[in-house]
Amino acid sequence: MSDLTSSNLTLSSVTRRNLLKGIAAAPLVFGFARNARAATSLRCDLSTPGGLDMLATYANGLRAMQAMTPDNPSSWMWQWYTHFVDGATDKTNEVARVWGETLTPQRTLAEEVWNTCQSHAGQSSNNFLPWHRYYVWMLERIIRTVTGRVDFAMPYWNYTSADPAQRGVVPLQFRMPDDPVFGVLYRPNRVARANNGLPIHALQPGDAMNIDEAMSKTNYSTVGSVTGFGRTLDSTIHGRIHTLVGNTRGMGAVPYAGNDPLFFVHHCNIDRMWASWNKNGNKNPTDAVANPWINNAFVMADERGLRSTRSIKNLFSALQLGYDYDAFFPRPPVAPTTPPPATLAAKAVSGAQKVASAVNMVNLGAAPTTVKLARLANARATDMLGLDTSDARRTFLVLRKLHAWKQPGVLYHVYLCASPTAGTDAANYVGNINFFDAEFHEHGGGSKLDTALGENFYSFDVTALLSGMAKRPRASTTREMLFVKIVPGGKPETGADAMVAQVDLVRQ
Repeated sequence: MSDLTSSNLTLSSVTRRNLLKGIAAAPLVFGFARNARAATSLRCDLSTPGGLDMLATYANGLRAMQAMTPDNPSSWMWQWYTHFVDGATDKTNEVARVWGETLTPQRTLAEEVWNTCQSHAGQSSNNFLPWHRYYVWMLERIIRTVTGRVDFAMPYWNYTSADPAQRGVVPLQFRMPDDPVFGVLYRPNRVARANNGLPIHALQPGDAMNIDEAMSKTNYSTVGSVTGFGRTLDSTIHGRIHTLVGNTRGMGAVPYAGNDPLFFVHHCNIDRMWASWNKNGNKNPTDAVANPWINNAFVMADERGLRSTRSIKNLFSALQLGYDYDAFFPRPPVAPTTPPPATLAAKAVSGAQKVASAVNMVNLGAAPTTVKLARLANARATDMLGLDTSDARRTFLVLRKLHAWKQPGVLYHVYLCASPTAGTDAANYVGNINFFDAEFHEHGGGSKLDTALGENFYSFDVTALLSGMAKRPRASTTREMLFVKIVPGGKPETGADAMVAQVDLVRQ
């Protein structure tokens, strides 16, 4: 699935003149740049003329922010640290480094705001989309103030474009370290394919840029073993981009990701996916009794350097925040397999059943790993394990409690097979997993290890795969066991020690 696409552009002389004009005018308009504008701003694909113009303003603002001292809430370091503090240190040490023993309003705000990324360290997956929407929106407002350009709208990186020149390719403007305008957008801590302008997903099986799975969801929140739209978007395309772009000291790791300017145009596109999902008729939760979490609030530093707070329910609409997008993702061409929310909730309560499990946790390394799923004693015996036509429930392969001691830096590809010797062919391919939000790290609580990583699991609907397997010649053992093969999509980082604590086959 793809949306509207445009050809790559470079900065024109007109845009360069506008940029220099903006730099010269910034001190004159600083005082009124913070004023709200009545018109709705339009966020554009950064490959279009309008998007490229905004990208130049983004670069201009970033350069000014990098020159600010770190105690300034509008500084680039502050924006980075809002997501997560430098992984080489921790929040406590960084606060002490910046302020020493001096107590200031900015220090108090930093202690409240830094390290608050959601939901990469135990928070609810429902928080992922609204927190990042707030984060990008605040940066957008800061850029307006810093540059004096009150019409600035954050452009997005359209990595799902149908154009092969753009699909999965880091934009040229982020790969020019010596460019006088865009050089500030370059970061060396990206994988070679990313900074060399090659499609970051080209060496992976399947299509890692495809978002049909997420866009087919009909429920915002996860119910039982069925991931909702928010969690699915987070764990699929969002995590894949981070993993395939950055190394373990860049976009590929939570503590460093916010320091790459590519982060914000990536998350602008993630936000566009959410806006598209809503535009396609899907609803965000509105019942605060059933969903009390929508009343929870996040805290950020605004364009004035002051404390800003906003509830989740007031982050559900991009239009209410004053912006829109130039193009939206259409509904996927395939029919969604997820039942309606009400049906899903009922099934989760009355019909979810674990039918097979792996005995031991799965340790992942540089070689393929195979794990046996054995039928549980209380599970109904069928001709094909996990496939039961006696009711309308579907079958999910669920991988839970992913952990890593550091980012592996690769995607892992999952296959469901009839035997341990079966090959990794397309008929057995389930999907891929990443460990972007599964690394143990300090999160402001004083402990070096997260005691919980939240809803850190993957759930794949394998009903169709099992149906296809049942039609092919196979061993009779498939009544009692199946095999999951997990294959790294590259060479993992040494010492990552990635693990999946639990692998189950669940009917729901």
